[in-house]
Amino acid sequence: MKAINSIDLNADLGEFKTEDEFNNEVELLQLISSCNIACGGHIGDRSSISRVIEHAKKLNVAIGMHPSYPDKLGFGRKPVVISDEELQESLYQQIDDFLTVASQHSILEPYHIKLHGQLYNDASKNRKLGEMILSIIKEYDLTLNIVGQCNSMLEEVCHEHNQPFIAEAFVDRRYNPDLTLVQRSQADAMIDSVNNQVLQAKQIVIDHSIIVDNRRVKIRADTLCIHGDHPGALTSLRLLRSALEAEGIEIKYYA
Repeated sequence: MKAINSIDLNADLGEFKTEDEFNNEVELLQLISSCNIACGGHIGDRSSISRVIEHAKKLNVAIGMHPSYPDKLGFGRKPVVISDEELQESLYQQIDDFLTVASQHSILEPYHIKLHGQLYNDASKNRKLGEMILSIIKEYDLTLNIVGQCNSMLEEVCHEHNQPFIAEAFVDRRYNPDLTLVQRSQADAMIDSVNNQVLQAKQIVIDHSIIVDNRRVKIRADTLCIHGDHPGALTSLRLLRSALEAEGIEIKYYA
């Protein structure tokens, strides 16, 4: 069947602590078209970056950076108090580490960059933060797609500076009416049911909408994310990919 549409499937990787978790990430790589690799801010180091890149390259999965606030204790998912200078220093270090390892695998530059956790959320709302991050990226003279929330402040900043932007939606997270993510501290923040994950993914790709408070809200997405560190992510991703392909939706990187 000819695809009626196409979508990228991405997952955040390089977040393993055990060999079993690493092997799970390798299996995830066989089902996705792009990956975002932790750079040491919330987890990871040069060794973990290298291991994921090695397998992603073999499987032709598009490789991206996944920098975070320097917050290993909170896994980058909690608000932090940090100066602009401290954040800049950390982001430079994370990007430098990633690019150093990537060059060892003959990768001249990654395809994209996606911020992690609280940094992702903050940059979606804070123009100053978005502009600071964009200025750091431009210093490296890389032709990068920036992955982020649609209709966000970060997207606006990217458009103003002619920086390619890729709109992302989550299949395992619930949304507020303004398309911000429901805070993880709330009981209903996550979509645990695989059937509901598949339903939300199909609504996003086919209908370009999601259901929030029993109302249909328009949403735009070039890529769908499923969190690889959640229990059952591998099963969810297998079923999600099969369901999308059954609808004639091709899974491929967005570039």
